[in-house]
Amino acid sequence: MNLKTRLSKLEQTKRKITTEADCTCFPLDEPPLLELRAEIEAAQAVLCPVHGRRFSKLAPTIYRAIRLPGHLDSEWRRWRSAQYIKAMDASFPPDRWPATEIVEPDGAVRFVLKDGTEILRLAPPPEIFEYKVPTEWEQPL
Repeated sequence: MNLKTRLSKLEQTKRKITTEADCTCFPLDEPPLLELRAEIEAAQAVLCPVHGRRFSKLAPTIYRAIRLPGHLDSEWRRWRSAQYIKAMDASFPPDRWPATEIVEPDGAVRFVLKDGTEILRLAPPPEIFEYKVPTEWEQPL
């Protein structure tokens, strides 16, 4: 291999490494796990400087009651790839995120972004005024 070919390959490798460093796309095998409409819109609004659109589909989810928006719980960082973490950090810019948890006097919980947008409101659990002990025939087997 002559010097010109070696230099050409070295430049291509350098360009590829630089391109990968600028990429904020989600890995193909790790689509974003986002459940709230505000999270999805925030992630879609950010474009990758290299590829443009950063993901084509969301990770499949099973319906669950949301007690804490997924990106606010730091546990997901322990079992995700570095590229996924980089993409999630790019999705939620620090001028709006993270959301602040506000507990109302009635027990309701709201999550409000730094710009004032409310992204989730959890109603307080209903009060139980009376506890009724089931009779023998009402108890489950």
